[in-house]
Amino acid sequence: MFVTGYLKALADAGILREKDIPPAKVYSTSAHREPNLYELVGARCREATREETDQIRLAVAVLQKLFHRPIFLRELRECGFGAAVDAPQAPREEREEARRGLVKLGLPVPTNEPAYGMPERRNEVRDEILYDLVVKRFGMGALVLGTKQMKLTER
Repeated sequence: MFVTGYLKALADAGILREKDIPPAKVYSTSAHREPNLYELVGARCREATREETDQIRLAVAVLQKLFHRPIFLRELRECGFGAAVDAPQAPREEREEARRGLVKLGLPVPTNEPAYGMPERRNEVRDEILYDLVVKRFGMGALVLGTKQMKLTER
């Protein structure tokens, strides 16, 4: 009885597909699934620019700003980028610190896997992608102040 309730709830959530085959119901995995963060970042970077090298550099910048650490090659592959990475490699100490942090979380990263980091500077495209990922994804646009009233004395 309990398992049937769980299966029904998973079917209602769209994770499982329910099929009636009398006298039983058969549950199977649904083909529909929401894209993960890496896939969303990859898609937005591909929309932002045409050149794949620029897309990869932009993905590194977005993920680095989000996670505050160097970005590993496997993360870029998860974004859907298969080409060679033309981005600055992170210093060895930073890469090792990030790798140890991920290993503590149970995410094994080989010691020889390259990690990349972009120089920190203002990047409006990166910031717009982060805005899209967070604010629009969670329907929080109404909370964002669109304009700021200025007084003549503030100039």
